[in-house]
Amino acid sequence: MSDKKTSITAMDRFDGVSMILDILRSLWAVVLIAAAAAMITNMAVRMNHQTSYATKATFVVKSQTSSNYTYTSLTAATRMAEGFKNILNSNILKKRVCQDLGVPSLNAKMTASVINETNLMTLQVTASTPREAYLIIRSVMNNMKDLTGYVSGDLVMEVLQEPNVPAGADANFSAWPQTKKAFIIAAIAGVIFFAVLSFLKDTVKNERDVENRLEARNIGTIYHQPRFRRISDIFKRRPNHHLITDLNARFDFVERMKKISTSVSGHAKRNGEKVFLVTSVKEHEGKSTFAANLALALAKTGSVLLLEGDLRRPTLHKFFLRKGEHLEKNLGDLLQGDGRAKDVIRYDRERRFFLMMSERSYRNSTDLVAGKRMEQMIIAAKKHFDFVVIDTPPMSLMADAEILAGFADLSILVLKADYVKTRDANRAIDTLSSCNAEFYGCVLNNAHALPGQRTTTGGYSGYGRYGHYGRYGNYGKYGRYGNYGTYGHYEKAAENKG
Repeated sequence: MSDKKTSITAMDRFDGVSMILDILRSLWAVVLIAAAAAMITNMAVRMNHQTSYATKATFVVKSQTSSNYTYTSLTAATRMAEGFKNILNSNILKKRVCQDLGVPSLNAKMTASVINETNLMTLQVTASTPREAYLIIRSVMNNMKDLTGYVSGDLVMEVLQEPNVPAGADANFSAWPQTKKAFIIAAIAGVIFFAVLSFLKDTVKNERDVENRLEARNIGTIYHQPRFRRISDIFKRRPNHHLITDLNARFDFVERMKKISTSVSGHAKRNGEKVFLVTSVKEHEGKSTFAANLALALAKTGSVLLLEGDLRRPTLHKFFLRKGEHLEKNLGDLLQGDGRAKDVIRYDRERRFFLMMSERSYRNSTDLVAGKRMEQMIIAAKKHFDFVVIDTPPMSLMADAEILAGFADLSILVLKADYVKTRDANRAIDTLSSCNAEFYGCVLNNAHALPGQRTTTGGYSGYGRYGHYGRYGNYGKYGRYGNYGTYGHYEKAAENKG
């Protein structure tokens, strides 16, 4: 297959939806980073903060020539406070206080202010110890009589409230503003960091990436489906397997599967192909769900056999076995020479297709799928069914998919959006292209899109759940295929169940 030479720009690689999802998935890390930054900032601020103690005294400012506290007294108090502020910062007062206390220097903050709408003035002293704060304010008050003369000769200050020794540290200090600021800045930085990581992540994120960065065509896109149908299913741990025959299957999901199956079956019929292999690069990409739904969709147009090719970690039985039901015989047992095909094959009357599954896990799965019995079984099924769908293990884990691709006619690679690296996807595509089966293309699974961005059938999402369309009606009795050796039991099985 020829390499694509399409020029990829930075904007072509940008995918806003995947970036938002990556940020949301990393939100816990963003919160932890922000919380750690806030804690460190809080500790640093508190460690650098010097504990201080404050005490204050309240004075009544009045004129010596007037005994009433009228508007003139309010103006006088304001004038006194403004003048007293300059005195508190002057070297004259500081020298007097130092002399009174017997210290070489004064390490304290002194402020004067007027209480609004009154002729009351407060004097506050803040120092490193309660004793120092109290002694300083006492010294200032002792020198008050001499200092007020510098402000105004007709104003006097009478003590209304005496100062007290501070009982505790200054309550005005708070590290919260710096802590909050650090949290916000760290959170923003964390979001930007994970956004950049999302942008640089070299994964297949959307349909555009499949078309421009992979050496394959995009057969179709399947958008994200809720893992649980109801809230009660979460507590019961009952996941939604997303089968198109379910009564509550979404219309958009069903239509997309039908469109993909129509494309695959049309191509296969034109080229005489019957055996379809479904695989993925890694685990948890939804290949088994896609294989099951592809078989169900193909069952509308012909007889279908769904074959479990992942014998190391079989999955299909979880889709089609009822609770408490078990297989009488596993496919792996048949491949080991234990039993006959009629003991393994099952006919699903409701969905009108056939299955060969396994509940057991086989450690020698590669040897089993590479054996002669598997090849003979696929050849026989190819003769008796219109379509055979094989669900295989991920290609990155084992070689089973490559081996089964040698028995298949057509292969499909399921890619979970924003999950597989581009180079790994291209490596898997090259491997499938070199096998006997024709590589048909990729299916982008579990894609996300903003409202209104879905293409093709997205506009039909308003129809809600697919409802009774999950029942495809009566398309004939596929059990009547005559006597095909070990497959001759189909006729009797279908008649008995009919």
